[in-house]
Amino acid sequence: MKQQMRFGAFCLFGLVAGCQQGGGISQNGATVKTVASAADLKAKMDAGDVTVVHALNAEHYSRGHVPGAVNIDYEKMTPKMLPSRKDHALVFYCAGPGCPVSDMAAHKAARWGYTNVWVYKGGIKGWRAAGMKVATGP
Repeated sequence: MKQQMRFGAFCLFGLVAGCQQGGGISQNGATVKTVASAADLKAKMDAGDVTVVHALNAEHYSRGHVPGAVNIDYEKMTPKMLPSRKDHALVFYCAGPGCPVSDMAAHKAARWGYTNVWVYKGGIKGWRAAGMKVATGP
């Protein structure tokens, strides 16, 4: 039993360390990657061909979101709400570092076969803290 617990702790440590270093978790052969900072997300957006998804509800979105982000509530998300190209870059974010919704949405997209999936863990709080412009309204 102790050996199983140590192995479990070791696996959990590896998972957390991998995610913190910009790695990701594989879902059906697709890896969910991490956008390291607000500046990196902005650069990704400026480069084009990316869909940034605010994964919380419409009320949260209207109070403040990344300019250009689309609002797709994780709880209501379906494959039809996402781009038809499975290799299209998707970046999910939510409220902030403690919010799990962006991870859940990204992994759902990966399970549906999307292969270029990212999470910005800083969320809208990290975006604001970095001094980035915030859009409001629907």
